[in-house]
Amino acid sequence: MGKRQERIFRNDIKHRIQELLVRQSVQVVLRSKVVINGYIIKLTEEELHLKDHRFGLHEISLSDIEEIIYDVVAAY
Repeated sequence: MGKRQERIFRNDIKHRIQELLVRQSVQVVLRSKVVINGYIIKLTEEELHLKDHRFGLHEISLSDIEEIIYDVVAAY
């Protein structure tokens, strides 16, 4: 099975909180073009708490996020 990426841009994050909370792994692209890969611990309308794969914790304001990307298994 193939995979495709779902991209959620900054303006849509607040409307898709429940969808993001069930994702196992996400990539967060910051406005500074830094990418952090990890697991969402907590997501509110103001900030995102992320645990990276080295178990580091990151508290990121939603205004600092450019987009959030996650993989979806394609049906083909």
